[in-house]
Amino acid sequence: MKVCIPATIYPLYEGDFSGIFVHGLAKSLVRRGVEVHAVVPHAAGAKREETMNGVHIQRFRYAYPESFQTLAYHPGIPENIKKPFNKLEVLPFIVSMARRMLQVVKEARVDVLNPHWALPSALVAAWTRRIHKRPVVTTLYGVEMFLVAGKYSVFRPLLRSAIANSDRVIAISDATASAARNVVGEKEVEVIPDGVDTEVFSPENSGDEIRRRHGLGGDKVVLTCGRLVKRKGFEYLLRALPAVMDRVPEARVIVVGEGPEETRLRSLASSLGIADRVLFPGVVSDTDLPLYYAACDAFVLPSIVDSRGDTEGSGTTLVEAMASGKPVVGSNVGGIPYALRDGEVGFLVQEKNPAQLADRIVTLLSDQTLSGKLGREGRRVATQRFAWQSIAERYLSVFESVTEAKRRQQL
Repeated sequence: MKVCIPATIYPLYEGDFSGIFVHGLAKSLVRRGVEVHAVVPHAAGAKREETMNGVHIQRFRYAYPESFQTLAYHPGIPENIKKPFNKLEVLPFIVSMARRMLQVVKEARVDVLNPHWALPSALVAAWTRRIHKRPVVTTLYGVEMFLVAGKYSVFRPLLRSAIANSDRVIAISDATASAARNVVGEKEVEVIPDGVDTEVFSPENSGDEIRRRHGLGGDKVVLTCGRLVKRKGFEYLLRALPAVMDRVPEARVIVVGEGPEETRLRSLASSLGIADRVLFPGVVSDTDLPLYYAACDAFVLPSIVDSRGDTEGSGTTLVEAMASGKPVVGSNVGGIPYALRDGEVGFLVQEKNPAQLADRIVTLLSDQTLSGKLGREGRRVATQRFAWQSIAERYLSVFESVTEAKRRQQL
């Protein structure tokens, strides 16, 4: 089996977290004997071609000089496209992706295309079907579904075309699947979530080094991580912290990540008088991230539906925390309830509700027996439902199904 994965974001080097979930699937497929070719955008300083964990990566250039390639990558296309210059890069981006994808399909004799994100990856794969003549299995994330349903409804016909012209459609959560059906009608959409490496994220990890590094001592640590953008709702965690500290004075928050909201979040922490209780370590290495989970007492993902209608597609960081044996709290939005069932591995709360968020955090920090129970159940759920090895098997089953159907059509 040979698979081509066109995607709009992918790790630029070993240890980079850009699109790490796409690479997680790709390398898990490689472990099952699949030959995987990723066709992804280039960025300044990155290699044009390389093999990473067995995945053959082809990075297409879409602007010259390479420093002008600013549409993709941090903090992501939905944020970058707000800038006027980046809007001019959309067409050359699509054309360059299509050319490189078709070249890879021909040279590698690819069996199936698995574009990640409907726009533009799946649209490119679907619109070039007459050329490549390969089945298309599209993986949908939350962002394109929620944004098109909200502020960017003008792109709804393109989204519908991308989904309707795919042989099979996979959504990373039930919320994403539901949004897709609202766009395209009754087309079958299978839910296969993002996976997690349950060996990397494990209760066996020690957080002692992270606690020493940041002088945390006996603090009760609440961790959150992700791109610092509005839909992550990090401000509501900061607004909840004073109420948490009233009942758990040793509480402290660590916000891992970077993005356009960082300055505002730091200012908010100062205005709330909690700047000395909030750490912003920035983006951490793939070696350190599991240790941050190990160092925390609870993990919180306070996501919201932002002004554009965008929200959390799956809550992968919640699953990483669960795999690490930590109790979790998440907002009841988007794909988060798919991963977090209230009372099973942690708590669901209303979005933009600092009081409720604080109450749930205090419960986890104060009741060690309950936290331990939720953490153990979280580990069990992550291992059974979200381990990459089982996710890759499900993808492989879909790929085999569509290629077999294609073969029968040709008989």
